[in-house]
Amino acid sequence: MLLQTKRIFYLSGDAPGSPVSLPHQDDTANGYINDVTDEGSVQTPGIQYIGFKLHKEEFLLPMSLVREIIMLTTITFVPSAKFLMEGIIALRGEIMPVLNLRRFLKFVRGKADSTTRVIILHCDFGGFGVIVDDITEFVRLQPTEVESIPQNFFPAEYRILSGVSRVGDRIRGIIDLDKIVSEMTIGLKDESANGEEDAPSDH
Repeated sequence: MLLQTKRIFYLSGDAPGSPVSLPHQDDTANGYINDVTDEGSVQTPGIQYIGFKLHKEEFLLPMSLVREIIMLTTITFVPSAKFLMEGIIALRGEIMPVLNLRRFLKFVRGKADSTTRVIILHCDFGGFGVIVDDITEFVRLQPTEVESIPQNFFPAEYRILSGVSRVGDRIRGIIDLDKIVSEMTIGLKDESANGEEDAPSDH
């Protein structure tokens, strides 16, 4: 289960690895947003999302899962890593994996440029990054603007989508980070358990 953060404030920067500014967001755990009005704070249905591009497609992530966004920094290759993993980065002393969703979605490999970003998220296993081609917008969606998708009609790799947003003629897939984490951590518990069983006794 992914951990959620409530408020995000970061200063923008142009140096590699520096954080990019995010709008204030205050999503409640039950799918409501605290709007500040002249009468005070009012809860309205909806969830805030961050839009980003991969290849020629646009996707969304819930803002409540985003820890920060950084400029692309040096990524160190890790031998024998899972195919989703591009490598690791050091972010203010914290070592974390960076995932390449282009591989999972079978998009052609792209070139990094001035718009490339790394979205930093958090799960029970710690922080990790996702490489995106560009940040497009920050958007609030109402429940009626999010629809489920018939998985049987999509390629298997699209199982990482939890649904799609439909606003007018614009349709965007919503990434399910729980499913990505499952893809990355599958087998880890079994390997850990086997390692404990194979460990020599202290006696």
